[in-house]
Amino acid sequence: MSSKPQTGEVEEVYLWRGSNEQRALRSMWGKFGRFSYFNQQLGFPVWSGKPVLDFGGNEGNLLMDKDCTIDPEHYYCVDVLAEALAEGRKRFPEAHWIHYNRYNCSFNPEGVRGLPVPDLGIKFEMILAYSVFTHTTREDMHALVEELRGHLAPGGTLAFTFIDPHFHPWPEEYPGNNVRWRLEKSRKVNPQVDVDRLLAQSEGADWCALIDGTGLYVNSNGNWRDEAQRCLTYNMFYTAEFLQKEFPDGTILPPANREMQHCCLIRKSDERV
Repeated sequence: MSSKPQTGEVEEVYLWRGSNEQRALRSMWGKFGRFSYFNQQLGFPVWSGKPVLDFGGNEGNLLMDKDCTIDPEHYYCVDVLAEALAEGRKRFPEAHWIHYNRYNCSFNPEGVRGLPVPDLGIKFEMILAYSVFTHTTREDMHALVEELRGHLAPGGTLAFTFIDPHFHPWPEEYPGNNVRWRLEKSRKVNPQVDVDRLLAQSEGADWCALIDGTGLYVNSNGNWRDEAQRCLTYNMFYTAEFLQKEFPDGTILPPANREMQHCCLIRKSDERV
């Protein structure tokens, strides 16, 4: 049996920072459906003519959705991966691509810690962040959410996803919860991952971090010895109840579009009223 990884068996970070074999899988990586997800969560708003910030948008995952109705010229993508932005710029040259060289232990370990979100000179009707705060510390999530609030236009909405560790996303097809799904995916890359032990460790956690698929930290960001080398994958989980307490003015919505991720909506008051 071949030991070569398949596209669904590796996490996205491997497609950019992994082996040559893993990076070669990028052309087969499915990232479609992101726009449909947010379109449902936001109640099917009118997108045309409105400036949209895709925070952590990689190579333009929203625009790549066949159902997307965002005007490319009104689309702004901010990401820590310069290589991903370059790919997006080739595909959608009329859109706006901004490199954000902020430190992230998984995707950008050489970046600048605490670097502010760039001021793009406009306020956004919608700011969307898909699977961004699933890869940051709790403190970074709070800091970035607070900054992003300041980039909203009056009446605008920030929508970001998070993963509830105990939620069962596809009960009719898969018996496990989100943590088990992630652990089993990690085990395909590293057979040493002890799924049952780590799953038991996560029981009852309000939030937890999974580092490189082998270390699970309950109610903690976790730690690693050599951040640039050892922490290739960093996955953060929050229960819906806990995240509601973290953002009491937010609206927590269950997953949509057959995704595994919940959504938090934070709306800015309409100061014009």
